[in-house]
Amino acid sequence: MTKQRLIPLWRTGTIYSLMAIAIIAFSGQLIRLQVIEYEDLTALAIENRQAQISSPAPRGVIYDRNGIILAHNIPSYDVIITPASLPDDDLRLTEIYQRIASITGVPISTPPLDAGNASNNRIGEDGPPPGIKEVVFLQESIAPYESVVVAPNVSRQVALSLSEEIRNLPGVDIQITPIRDYPTGPLTSHIIGYMGPITESVKDYYEDQGFDASRDKIGYAGVEAYMQETLSGKNGLKLIEQDVAGLELRTIGEVINPIPGENIVLTIDLQIQSIAEAALRRRMQLENQSREGQPVTNGVVVAMNPRTGEILAMVSLPTYDNQEFARYIPIDYYTELLNHPHFPLLNQAISGEHPPGSVYKLVVASGALQENIVTSDQYVDDPGEIEIVNKYFPNDPGKTKKVVCWKRDGHGPVDFITGIAQSCDVYFYALGGGYKEGGVTNNGLGIEKIYQYSNWLGYNQITGIELPGELSGLIPNSDWKRINIGENWSTGDTYISSIGQGYVLATPLQVINSFTPFINNGSLIKPTIIREILDGENNVIKNFDKKIIHQTPIKQEILDKVSQGLLEVMTNGTGDKLPPIEGITIAGKTGTAEYCDNIAQQEDRCKFGAWPAHAWFVGYGPFEAPEIAVVAFVYSGEEGSTVAGPIVMEILEAYFELKSIKN
Repeated sequence: MTKQRLIPLWRTGTIYSLMAIAIIAFSGQLIRLQVIEYEDLTALAIENRQAQISSPAPRGVIYDRNGIILAHNIPSYDVIITPASLPDDDLRLTEIYQRIASITGVPISTPPLDAGNASNNRIGEDGPPPGIKEVVFLQESIAPYESVVVAPNVSRQVALSLSEEIRNLPGVDIQITPIRDYPTGPLTSHIIGYMGPITESVKDYYEDQGFDASRDKIGYAGVEAYMQETLSGKNGLKLIEQDVAGLELRTIGEVINPIPGENIVLTIDLQIQSIAEAALRRRMQLENQSREGQPVTNGVVVAMNPRTGEILAMVSLPTYDNQEFARYIPIDYYTELLNHPHFPLLNQAISGEHPPGSVYKLVVASGALQENIVTSDQYVDDPGEIEIVNKYFPNDPGKTKKVVCWKRDGHGPVDFITGIAQSCDVYFYALGGGYKEGGVTNNGLGIEKIYQYSNWLGYNQITGIELPGELSGLIPNSDWKRINIGENWSTGDTYISSIGQGYVLATPLQVINSFTPFINNGSLIKPTIIREILDGENNVIKNFDKKIIHQTPIKQEILDKVSQGLLEVMTNGTGDKLPPIEGITIAGKTGTAEYCDNIAQQEDRCKFGAWPAHAWFVGYGPFEAPEIAVVAFVYSGEEGSTVAGPIVMEILEAYFELKSIKN
């Protein structure tokens, strides 16, 4: 009799197969964990039990040239709670919350949605700020051993009062955080700038440099932005081991202490800055009170030492209060500034591009003498208006067009010095584009030479001043017009460019800097706003010495001749009605530049023969050894000599008066 098998063979095979598959699977998983993904999993394990703690570096202080603080750090007091350190007793916990709420004004629980709005909420969300309970509960569920701010930016008095009670308030503490403070506020906001959070677009860049994007701020404008790396210092770092709840167990390795940012001394003189701002503001208010039509909305003053390039004052109106941005950027205020029709966030001294008008005539004057278009003693007749033939190409028969001088009955025979002193438009039309009837028979300087001399005098390029947002202005030529306008250059374009109008645009900083070659034997000086960099103990690390952008090829005798013309402006020219300064010889140049921008077009003010005009004036002294030069620009100021001129003279007079007092 045959013995029957108790377990079928196919079942035994199935069991062994499943066992083999399981062994292979477990082996594969073991190989994956121990070999293939070993490094990644080890890194994850380390990340779970280790944490990097970043300690912020103190930001550098910004001073004016006399040591007056323009930007520094002040303590901000925050009430913080560590959830893991709070008592378990609900009654005791309620007492702690009530005490914090009573002294800080922060609610214990989040109020209803209709109890507040974004205007009072620093994070800019609709709805009231969260209460203490909600903040602590959220932190307890995430990282109970890490503190959380329940009452930000309390007063020093509140912080001191709570500090005296800390022993009786377990889990509660006062956190002192440095925040930026701008004591001079709107007076220097375009120079100093402000700070803001690290945005997502630059997060990776700054985190690679050791910044904490959730905490640290960076410069967004002015010196704060341009000198960010110098001011910011380097954050400290500590590597710790922690448990799953975030409790610090030990420090791993060596602690890296933060390196404070370096301090910066600016070339700005706060006294001159204040005087310049007051002079500009008063004149703008006076003009708005005494005229109808287009109001005076923008103005600029820049004062500099023309021999060294040091900026003594830089004012741009309207302005803004950077102190409003010291703790956070209020959305309402920032939106108001962004939508303001006159762009208060824009530093018009370096970013405002406007037709320079007659202050630009130094370009054509120096070029015409050097290229032998005229001689200094040659007379050009100015009858008040002349006829030119506007041609777009050499064989174009052209169309006759009249161009006029600002003095409609003319200046009569005009030589080089008189041309500059009287700012005679017909004289400069002749120098730029030719005027056979007036004695200039060689077609004038021409646009390509005007372009060349403009670049020699610093136009059509940024100056390189240590401020972000500087624009280069515009000096057009035939190539530019063909590419950007789609037309050939015309002779009419040359004539209008010769007096600093048409397509010609410049910033106030470019205008004042274009005068430096006539003061420095042909050297175009680089403007600077940085005087010194100091370490934490105020030892000088770096001095900023005078820098020359380039040496212009203009001959010395021509530079001297132009300078004589600028002196004549103040004695027998368009600036001779300005009040003199006793004992100081001033040279200068007036400018009145017609414009038709989008604002004038909207106001329907671009009437043929009666366009609105900007007011310019540049003055410097003493003429024999200049130590200060000032430019004033007034948007829609109409007349350089009567609007911009008095601003400059008031500043110059105050400067020399202060100097005499100091001496």
